[in-house]
Amino acid sequence: MSKVIYTEPDMNKKVKFDRGEMEERIVDIYVSADTLRDGETSTKREETADTAPNDGPGDQHSDNRVIKDSEDKRNNLSQSCSLYENNATAERDQLQTRYNNLTKEKEREREIERERDFHFQQYTNMCSIIRFYLSQQQTFVFNLHMRAWIGLTDSVTEGTWKWVDGTSLTTGYWSAGQPDNYGQEDCAEIYFRQDDPVKTWNDDKCGTNHNWICENVV
Repeated sequence: MSKVIYTEPDMNKKVKFDRGEMEERIVDIYVSADTLRDGETSTKREETADTAPNDGPGDQHSDNRVIKDSEDKRNNLSQSCSLYENNATAERDQLQTRYNNLTKEKEREREIERERDFHFQQYTNMCSIIRFYLSQQQTFVFNLHMRAWIGLTDSVTEGTWKWVDGTSLTTGYWSAGQPDNYGQEDCAEIYFRQDDPVKTWNDDKCGTNHNWICENVV
């Protein structure tokens, strides 16, 4: 039986064979060449199958999962940004409201201060207001039966009463329980509705509409 040859024959080499043996070798050579070509074709198909990209269901599922994870992260980030923006807006609005309230409160305090200054200026400028030192004068004014300013105030320092000319009070004729500074009462008046005609002083708000008692130089 002849042996299969898997290489290309050297056609230039001279070899002596008898005719029968030569025919058998020629057939074997051609058969072996066909076998070699079939083997190469099979090998190429296997290599192509190994190197070709795998587009099977498993790979497609993996790609879909990556896309979904990316979309979830993007949605979470968008929600976080929206929440932060809403919180920042609410905090800004609260600060603006607080600032507006403080501004209004400060302006109100300034208005009260200006009002006090205005009334006190009127209080000191009406005339040379009478100063009471003697109980006889107290009795005289009491018999007029009216409420009247007497030119005494503690608007500069609370509890320190001074006449409008700047001198300090030495003798006072306060009613019982007065002065009580009820509601920022910084000016003194004569209040005739008392049992004692001498001790008739009362502190009242400087803007209250009362009569004025002035003395004229004769």
